[in-house]
Amino acid sequence: MKSAVFEREQGQLSTALETLAAALSKFPKFPKLYMIQGQILQSQKNYVAARASFTAGCKACPKSTALWILSSRLEEADGKSIKARALLEKARLVNPASEELWAEAVHVEERSGGAGQAKAMLSRALQDCPTSGTLWALAIWAEPRPNRKTRSVDALKRANDHPIVICTIARMFWSERKVEKAREWFKRGTDMVMKDGIQGKDLGDIWGWWLKFEREHGTEVSFLFGQWVV
Repeated sequence: MKSAVFEREQGQLSTALETLAAALSKFPKFPKLYMIQGQILQSQKNYVAARASFTAGCKACPKSTALWILSSRLEEADGKSIKARALLEKARLVNPASEELWAEAVHVEERSGGAGQAKAMLSRALQDCPTSGTLWALAIWAEPRPNRKTRSVDALKRANDHPIVICTIARMFWSERKVEKAREWFKRGTDMVMKDGIQGKDLGDIWGWWLKFEREHGTEVSFLFGQWVV
């Protein structure tokens, strides 16, 4: 796999595809090989071959939600949103209560311009995954600005103070230019991530959003032993 990735980065796409074909003949149950193969073929606008790669991957590795999502996005890129939705429906049958697949289904509706459909899909998703931090974060942004604080209270309660929800609240305060409030909530979110046993301990998005925030609103920001110095 590393050889194929290196060859892709060097622009040697034909060689990378040959390497991947050889690797798949030996390791047909390794999902990342299908992902890389399909992405290279899609970058070449070879949708037929890319579709075949992702389809074979989903069949060989049906529990890989990332493969299903890539397959769905290929159909979107090819202008086939209906097929993209159908693939995600099929993926959820194989992977029930998957917050990643539900979130992607919501994004498909958003990208197709159906705000009402996206909200309806999100409602279904929260019924299936009622404690998902990812989905509750989407629910906060789905509300009009005046209703977001109320929705964030619900999200904190239902998602058990999930770090993603806390980060979303920090970003909400940021969008309202409440700088100190935003900083307080970013700190709270990263503290949650650092706790042993917390779901999503390795989430890097929270650190990334906080860094972006401090670059905009901090002065001579530095990071030392888990503490921001502003």
